[in-house]
Amino acid sequence: MVTSVSWWEGAVVYQLIPRSYSDGDGDGIGDLKGLSGRLSYLRWLGVDAIWLTPIYPSPLQDGGYDITDFKNIHPELGDLAAFHRFLTSAHAQGIKVILDLVLNHTSHLHPWFQRARWAPKGSPERDVYVWSDDPNRYAEAPILFRNFETSNWEWDEVAGQYYLHRFLRHQPDLNYENPWVQEQMLGVVDFWLQKGVDGFRLDAVPFLFEAEESRCEGLEQTHDFLRKVRTFVDNSGKDVLLLAEAIQPVEEAAPYLAEDELHAAFNFELTAQLFAGVASGNSKNLGLCLNKAQEVAPGSCWALPLRNHDELWLGDGHLVPEEVIQSIRAGLHQGNGHWLNWGINRRLAPLLNGDPRANRLLHALIYSLPGMPCIYYGDELGMGDWPGLRDRDPNRTPMAWTPGRNGGFSTAPDPLLVLPPITAPGYDYRVVNVEVQKHLPGSLLNWHRRMLTCRRLLPALQAGGFEILDSGHPSVLVFVRYIKNMTVLVAANLSAAGASFHLDLSRWEGASTREVLWGCYYPEANEKWFVYLSSYGFNWWLIGEVEETK
Repeated sequence: MVTSVSWWEGAVVYQLIPRSYSDGDGDGIGDLKGLSGRLSYLRWLGVDAIWLTPIYPSPLQDGGYDITDFKNIHPELGDLAAFHRFLTSAHAQGIKVILDLVLNHTSHLHPWFQRARWAPKGSPERDVYVWSDDPNRYAEAPILFRNFETSNWEWDEVAGQYYLHRFLRHQPDLNYENPWVQEQMLGVVDFWLQKGVDGFRLDAVPFLFEAEESRCEGLEQTHDFLRKVRTFVDNSGKDVLLLAEAIQPVEEAAPYLAEDELHAAFNFELTAQLFAGVASGNSKNLGLCLNKAQEVAPGSCWALPLRNHDELWLGDGHLVPEEVIQSIRAGLHQGNGHWLNWGINRRLAPLLNGDPRANRLLHALIYSLPGMPCIYYGDELGMGDWPGLRDRDPNRTPMAWTPGRNGGFSTAPDPLLVLPPITAPGYDYRVVNVEVQKHLPGSLLNWHRRMLTCRRLLPALQAGGFEILDSGHPSVLVFVRYIKNMTVLVAANLSAAGASFHLDLSRWEGASTREVLWGCYYPEANEKWFVYLSSYGFNWWLIGEVEETK
């Protein structure tokens, strides 16, 4: 039976790339065996679920999002038996597993596409994909990968027709007008449900259907199919998360969160406003975004990443002012800041100019806001990246485990590694790694663990109500999270300068206030409660806590 409170409400999600996380067989490529051996670390860190980027067979022209078999495991990662062992081990550690499910397209090497291109025009086999004799169909649909493609259509010599690809040309779009396609994709969902997975991140959900004189995004037919997926999952009797990836402002992503549709969606507008707030030192637009998210979809149904998932999307100039975007890019010392597709192709630490204070601030916010905080592997260490590698590979380098060779990722000779470990000054794996940081009480890694431990002990931060308070300071965001018997006050300074201000806590007049992380008591709540926050400072306080009898 589905439980009344679903497992993902307030869960902390850790995104990792299996090929880059841990190599268990010494061939230089991360795999399920290696990942299984690192589950105790993830449990120690305090995450509730891990999201695996695609693990299916693929030619890997797009990081595995170009799939040739939806019901198998890429042989470099293991096989279905290895996946069963990994899943069993994860569940034994109390960790849920979320799979990336790519609904929109396949690889051009998928047997379905190869059969389609050789089949006669108009045949059922051809109809599995979207074909046209005219490359000007759906002219209103924007080109998503505009730095790589000049059209949404690609000519196929064998088929004698153009095929649609809203993404890269080697990723032909499936034809969801075809009932057979819908049936097959529901079969994929069922296959992994039977294996015991706990959720699916539904990749690129807005683009499943097409229509003339539209942007071919978020059409009603798409929502109809997603309702079918939801009904199918509900009828399985399992508590399984359906998480939408829709790179859109909150009001456009909210329709996917209808009661009969998907359970959660990424809040990428919040991501943009978090970075814009830190870059500008102003909290106004961030506060407006947070209120809007709760108005259009109240509760904890938003997933809160700090990038998508390895790019920083800033809204194409519609959400974040151009001068703020330039401010973010200026510190990257790379001209355009390695601009790729929708966003900036850098890891979190370089985006923040290596400043651990800003790293702590942004994570402290997503750890205390309504929804599911999402951590990208290595960000808990402040890992760097390797600019200049192909596509998004700069952000997909091996996890740094130890100061030893290859950062403890693999015992393979260096040339066999899936990607080179980071050796850039300030981010060298011999310094920035799990083993070293575990032994440093003040390290970023230990800070993350302490924050997640505190969060786990504060139900108000996991599933409580949310209300923004007026700080009277342009750089400071203040809000409360609350349940019946607990109120947590959160304050964050988005500026590089210190901030002092008074808060009106008269509604809690006379209540005790205690700082959460270190346990220090503050003056009782009153109408002019004084706070000072250092540069990029933040704090959590318990209000009205019952003090222990002396």
